[in-house]
Amino acid sequence: MRDNFSEKTKQVLQNRAGNHCSNPDCRVLTSGPNTDPEKATKTGVAAHIAAAAPGGPRYNPRLTPEQRKSAVNGIWLCRRCADFIDTDYLNYPVELLVSWKKDAEREADDHNKGRKANLPLPPENEEDIIVGWGCPFCGTTVPLGKSVCLGCHAEVIPGLTRNERAEIGKMGMMTGCGLALLLLVMLPSWLKTSFSWDVEIFFGLGIYGLIAIVVPALVGSFIAVERANNKRLAEPPRFFRHTHA
Repeated sequence: MRDNFSEKTKQVLQNRAGNHCSNPDCRVLTSGPNTDPEKATKTGVAAHIAAAAPGGPRYNPRLTPEQRKSAVNGIWLCRRCADFIDTDYLNYPVELLVSWKKDAEREADDHNKGRKANLPLPPENEEDIIVGWGCPFCGTTVPLGKSVCLGCHAEVIPGLTRNERAEIGKMGMMTGCGLALLLLVMLPSWLKTSFSWDVEIFFGLGIYGLIAIVVPALVGSFIAVERANNKRLAEPPRFFRHTHA
């Protein structure tokens, strides 16, 4: 079952967008004359921001049928742009379409009232449109902060995975350990050879020299993991769908 827009809702979306495509890179007029003098050619459609049915682009299972088919969940586009946002939906997330809609309505309002400045429109009730990431497997919108896609149960992981943390931690530990050994073993030997300084290996720390190796190794592991994780967190989260044999 699809939660389709009513004809009244479609007309509202068309009028609020000023009968132009809401895509800021398009803005084409969505109706015009037909060769038949009794008809008009309409090239605009009311597109769903969050899909009208499960499995559709940006589907949000938390919305009710009434919310899905309300004007809040719709955006007016030309047929070409409407096809683009559903075919390549990962490039057209909910937050982007919402911004398109607001800008198009602001522009239409400016033209309608004969003003040139882009004055802000009164705030709309957009709390039911969940901002998040589109699942690459099923297209469901996963709200920010959620760790599982409700559409296909894919795991959403921001930052590093557990295995990545382990591997990067090992590399950081080896680096820290290597630097410590270089400082505690090679440096005394170099000082003794180059300057005839009587410097013992591990600077005379004996068994405590092990601590001087372990601590840099742990610090190196922590720093390596934190740097890699922060870099990954700056990017969109990754989706992993686990399969069972």
